[in-house]
Amino acid sequence: MSNRNIFGRLTYNQYKFWDLFLFLLIMVLLESVNYMAFNYWFPDMTFTISLMYAISLIVLVRWNWFGAIFPVLDGILYCVFYGATVQMYVIYAVGNAFLLLSWFIFKAIPKNKLFSTWYLTLIYPLAATALVFLGRSTVAACFGFGFVDTLRENLWDLLSGAFAAMVLLVARKVDGMLEDQKQYLLRLEEEKKGHPADEDKWEGYTELNEDELKYFRADYGSLFDKPVPSASISADKNPKTPDKRARKSEKRAKPADKISEESENAAVKADTEPHAADIAQNNVGQSDSVQNDAVPEEIDVKTE
Repeated sequence: MSNRNIFGRLTYNQYKFWDLFLFLLIMVLLESVNYMAFNYWFPDMTFTISLMYAISLIVLVRWNWFGAIFPVLDGILYCVFYGATVQMYVIYAVGNAFLLLSWFIFKAIPKNKLFSTWYLTLIYPLAATALVFLGRSTVAACFGFGFVDTLRENLWDLLSGAFAAMVLLVARKVDGMLEDQKQYLLRLEEEKKGHPADEDKWEGYTELNEDELKYFRADYGSLFDKPVPSASISADKNPKTPDKRARKSEKRAKPADKISEESENAAVKADTEPHAADIAQNNVGQSDSVQNDAVPEEIDVKTE
């Protein structure tokens, strides 16, 4: 990735150089202003706030061990401004370097998770401040200075650690600020190609690279070469299918029609049978009466 262009303008190494240079320039300028304010502009001030913690911690997140330059250089710069002895150079340079041990927090808590919430973010600057105090006191003890005395003298630097915590709480809201820059640039490149961002990926989301796709095509090549026909395509190829289904449905409906017709005939028959019986009885009665009336006439005729 060192020779790849970023946004078509800078290579990766150029981007890294200018990013580190700008942060280094900001730290040197602000520490110079801090020194001038404390000694000349506001001589009655009893404390100062160093930007070393905030800037060193940000660079340590972005470029990992390249952040070692910042705390060591800040310790040397402090001794140059205040005219310290050689022992003080070693105490501040080596003691400030203990800040780098806070990098191992990323092994326990990944960067993206560490800066996802404000309370986890505070672990980072608080641990770094404590490590710097421990480093300075330990190196001072090696030169015969009291460990507790050195620790007490550095308590004023708690304000610098608190300021670093506030800066990190704000920086975590800025996209890419507290993120490994190599991963950040790769993420931008993926988003530029149209791949979904991490927040848009669902659980179980998997992307296959070209090599994995080759193996997949070798095992399941038919899925790529012969697409599965859809329902519309199968309907076009078999236009008679709907008619057959309609005919079957009509055939299935015919018995129901017959049943309804038979039930209607039975109802009509049931209604007509009583009337037919009455008519038959009436006819029988009428025929009997006619026969009874006719017989006496015949008898009378014979007698006469």
